[in-house]
Amino acid sequence: MEPLRVVVIDDEANTCTFLKAVFEAEGHGCHTFLRAEEAEQYVANNQVDLVMVDMYLGALNGIDLLQRLRALRPNAYPIIMTANVSVETAARALSEGAVDYVSKPLTAEQMRAIAARADGFRLQQRQPVVPDIPEPSDSAIIGRSPKMLEVYKAIGRVAASNVSVLITGASGTGKELVARAIHQHSKRKDGPFTPVNCGSFTETLLESELFGHEKGAFTGAASAHLGLVEASDGGTLFLDEITETTLSFQVKLLRVIQEQQVRRVGSNKYTPIDVRMLAASNRDMGSLLKQNQFREDLYYRLAVVRIDLPPLEERRDDIPLLVRHFLRRFNEKNGLGVTIDPAAVHLLQQMRWPGNVRELENTVNRLAIFAPTGEITLPDVEAETQRTPEGEEAAVLVAAAPDRLMELERQHILEILKQTGGNRSEAARRLGIERKTLYRKALRLGIDLQATGDK
Repeated sequence: MEPLRVVVIDDEANTCTFLKAVFEAEGHGCHTFLRAEEAEQYVANNQVDLVMVDMYLGALNGIDLLQRLRALRPNAYPIIMTANVSVETAARALSEGAVDYVSKPLTAEQMRAIAARADGFRLQQRQPVVPDIPEPSDSAIIGRSPKMLEVYKAIGRVAASNVSVLITGASGTGKELVARAIHQHSKRKDGPFTPVNCGSFTETLLESELFGHEKGAFTGAASAHLGLVEASDGGTLFLDEITETTLSFQVKLLRVIQEQQVRRVGSNKYTPIDVRMLAASNRDMGSLLKQNQFREDLYYRLAVVRIDLPPLEERRDDIPLLVRHFLRRFNEKNGLGVTIDPAAVHLLQQMRWPGNVRELENTVNRLAIFAPTGEITLPDVEAETQRTPEGEEAAVLVAAAPDRLMELERQHILEILKQTGGNRSEAARRLGIERKTLYRKALRLGIDLQATGDK
């Protein structure tokens, strides 16, 4: 690879220093800037292959800066960096000029991969055409693990198009949330978003619900009925559990998608429609296709783009974020101020979650309801695990996890006490707990507070 000419703009000096050191160690030239004005002046007068801009530069939005830099050097590979990844920032960054979107802090391995992509971009000399997306609203999708980052990027790239998307993943992973995010970030956001659980209807009822029917079309059809496909005109129709439909129904749905028109049951008239189709399934699509349980032609119509959601066990680093999000939402809805012990969060992070994010949310809500002191503690979570359906397997996990987590908590408290010179009030403040709670924790964890100081 020929050396890259790299420009980094970040208002954190430590980030600039690290990125510069890694790029230069790999043989690339790297100039870093804390101020946007200096970076713009440099880019205007020098050739650049790779531009990395932080999402937030004080009062300045990094996306706005990146757009100006792209106007100066359209052949440079543009990247937005952020420590606060979300579907909103990903969608906006990728729609307004960034070709890539990465999460800080970056590792040397990630930076080598970035350099390789930038080199490929340079060789191809391609100009990315990125559609415009209106400013999105807040999303309920939470997570910053690498796998979720890829989901955010996929949503950002596909949202503004009109292609069909198939969302796959186990139950409880948030497939409808992804569908809603795609709709919210699309040009159809002001149109209807209509979710339909295909597994909730028989074939006859599903056909009537989606396509509508005329009066007298069948027994009980006392009046004409507008189907959900027509009702979603100008918007998005989300077909959840699409693999629960029959092969005969799939033929009819395929015709609607191909011809963009719908015929009500009992009618000979076709009505033009303008509807984007999103679909989801928690089943193994490959096996269904091989067993002829799902039509291959419909699959390829629906899966123009496919987004696969990871199970919660493959994104355990997101569990603390999810717990805080669910607890904050619970408190807002109920006017409460329930908190959670970090050790309890650690145990939740170690547990199995076969029900994925949905199960975690229900568990957090249940713990918050029954938190006797207004704080969810480690014993509370331990007691909760005994009620899980996993039985013996869960019990084995609980037996193993507390010792490890208690030691982690013990070391953390000792480190804070060391930093504060044994000042218990200051240590409690830094830990985010009351002083009396610190005493209880010290007793449980075998910490001698007398030996750490007298304050």
